[in-house]
Amino acid sequence: MTDPMPLCAVRDDLYCDNCDVLVGLPGLRVTSAARNNDQLAVMVESPSSVMGCPDCGVIAASHGRRTVRLVDIPCFGRPVDMIWRKRTWVCREPVCPRGSFTEHDDQIAGRRALLTRRVCWWSIAQLRAENASVLGLARQLGTTW
Repeated sequence: MTDPMPLCAVRDDLYCDNCDVLVGLPGLRVTSAARNNDQLAVMVESPSSVMGCPDCGVIAASHGRRTVRLVDIPCFGRPVDMIWRKRTWVCREPVCPRGSFTEHDDQIAGRRALLTRRVCWWSIAQLRAENASVLGLARQLGTTW
């Protein structure tokens, strides 16, 4: 047998297609993954792109990123913290009431949510099909209810 190849080949770009497949969040790319004690921390972000203001449609200027921490489904028997680096923008139109705005994707998580959508559905499936307890789910997710 030949030597195993690493999943993430050294490349010029920031993202690894293999890691993206493992995490499975459409529109988000994995930038790093680390083990913190008994938990996994996976940092994700969306690639840079042009964005228009939701109110006036003017092309907005990038205003950096802000970090949001979400609980995601367990992976490899460990709880997962997903750290989403959300893009922020500023509208360039001086009379626009919006000012600034932040990236949002309802398929990933609701506004101001602490859990991803898929962990919510995973938890419901565990309660229904596996007769799991709420306390047991909280333990698997590394959180409290």
